[in-house]
Amino acid sequence: DFLVQYLPSIVITLANFLLPLIFGMTIVWEDYSPGFEIRLSLLRYVSLRLASVAVLLVTLWSRITCNNNNSISITSNSSISDCQQCGYNINYPCWETRVGQEMYKLTIFDLITSLVSVLLVEFPRKMIVTHCGCGLARWMGEQEFSIPDQVLHIVYGQTVCWVGTIYCPLLPLLAAIKYTIFFYSKKLSLMLNCRPATRPYRASSSMFFFFIVLLLGLLLSWVPAIYTIGGIRPSQACGPFTGQRLPWAVLVTAVQALPHWLDSILEFFASLLFAIILVVLSSLFLFYMTTLNNAHARVINQLKDELAMVGRDRAFLAKQVKATSKGGEAGRHRVARGRTS
Repeated sequence: DFLVQYLPSIVITLANFLLPLIFGMTIVWEDYSPGFEIRLSLLRYVSLRLASVAVLLVTLWSRITCNNNNSISITSNSSISDCQQCGYNINYPCWETRVGQEMYKLTIFDLITSLVSVLLVEFPRKMIVTHCGCGLARWMGEQEFSIPDQVLHIVYGQTVCWVGTIYCPLLPLLAAIKYTIFFYSKKLSLMLNCRPATRPYRASSSMFFFFIVLLLGLLLSWVPAIYTIGGIRPSQACGPFTGQRLPWAVLVTAVQALPHWLDSILEFFASLLFAIILVVLSSLFLFYMTTLNNAHARVINQLKDELAMVGRDRAFLAKQVKATSKGGEAGRHRVARGRTS
């Protein structure tokens, strides 16, 4: 039972640990250019990590919402009608807790894998390469510290934290503790075990890519949150929304209980007029920022042209000074020869 409960988290963590190593070894034989090779590797890492979380969420959804008939017949003898009595699978009386447990497991196993990688892979590799002169040590070489891999690791953990926050509010605290340990363990490994990467990486392009990946993780985390709030009935056995048809109903009830003046303000914010005003203001702000960006780009180009002109002027003046100094030396030599004659 213990292995069955923890098997999804173990498989996902091992896949996130082993498959990038396999990708790194196989891409060497695919004969891509260095820049495209880095982009393709990052795309594979991102797809693997986000897809693993998405597959886990879809599997949990199919079990909780009674859309997987095979899972129902295997896990219990309850019929579809019994499963649909409460609007969710009766085998998960506290289904929010089950989803939160899976996110806890992913977070904890991710930390364990990172520590095991530092203590049992990177440190021994450094010792072997340093103190052993065999062919295996020369073939392995020192560990490279790959910034993109480490950043994508953090993005994956942040996505798991976002997904699980609505089900387990203490998960961000656990994630903060996890990343504190992760930071200092990686810092120690970097200082003691690793060497700089052989391939340089442009910070400007990589930052844009990492923000895009982080945005994808945020969008992925929105899907279960929105569906939980407005698409599935909360568990009736536990939780703060027991007895409600949907968690969204709590917000509707709270708004209806507000004073009339505050209710009118909220109605204005939810109206089409406010949406139109917001879109117009956002469009004007976007136009202003685009115009400002273009103006800055023109100023930068002008400054570049001025710097190039200054460089050409300095080169011309240097040639003139050099020619003048040569002419002065030739004149002094002629005067000296005339005096001697």
